[in-house]
Amino acid sequence: MPSAYLWCPAYPLEHEQQLQAARRGAQALAQACGFELVESPLLPRFGPIGSWGTVAERCADLTQGLEHDILLAARGGYGCIDLLDVLYGSKRLPRLIGYSDLTILHSVWHQRGLAGLYGFMPAISGGPIALDTTRRLLAGEALRLDAATHPQVTVLRDGSASGTCFAACVRVLTGLVGTPAMPALSGTILALEDIDERPYRLDRDLSQLWLAGALRGVRGLVFGTMPATVPNGYQGPSAIAVATRWADRLQVPAIFGLPFGHEADPLTLPCGHPTSLTCSPGPWRLDLAAAVNV
Repeated sequence: MPSAYLWCPAYPLEHEQQLQAARRGAQALAQACGFELVESPLLPRFGPIGSWGTVAERCADLTQGLEHDILLAARGGYGCIDLLDVLYGSKRLPRLIGYSDLTILHSVWHQRGLAGLYGFMPAISGGPIALDTTRRLLAGEALRLDAATHPQVTVLRDGSASGTCFAACVRVLTGLVGTPAMPALSGTILALEDIDERPYRLDRDLSQLWLAGALRGVRGLVFGTMPATVPNGYQGPSAIAVATRWADRLQVPAIFGLPFGHEADPLTLPCGHPTSLTCSPGPWRLDLAAAVNV
């Protein structure tokens, strides 16, 4: 029976309620997909908000997790950057599930041509949508998202494109510019999300990616809802206006408002799956094929 390792690569869990939520969500996924759940010995070690464990402990924990078939993050936070040396030294990488700061880890998987799942961290976002889309993708099912399933999504620019889906937290991805962990994004349908990124910060991140050449060859853009609190009296552009500007600049089809990443019950999106985005003619649709590898 395949096994999944439930761990915290970055921030620790904060309290017993989070631990129980992580266990319930992870066990539900394990039962639905038929794998054994193995809990990291560090999982019950709680920490205050904004803290992270020592690099040595978390690297040793990752080394143990690499022996399993799936790495399932209970939560994100900050600290995945510390784990790169372990990953670069490993010949084998299991299937990865998680989002936010795990963008750093997904980048390594992407460099190796391996598939991962961006979503479902059961301590904080393990609702029915997250569970179902993760289960289906792990089972090798294709997903279609469209105007009927998600009518709140806005088309920013018409067109159609095919490529490999890569989903990321935009601020974390931008922080990889200039490092060996920066993934090659050419040929991708790039799905970007974040929380509390004000419109000018989103534009700044996209500008940095653009000036670094990282957006060259991107074939389509999928934006999350980009929730953020703006200052009182703010009269600048909205996040959707910034996203539209970049879709036009890259001249690629684009949508805005897909609920993945930092949401209460987010869609899970695949990294490394063949994907097509169609925004014309007619309603939009995003077709996510089964992974070509696991």
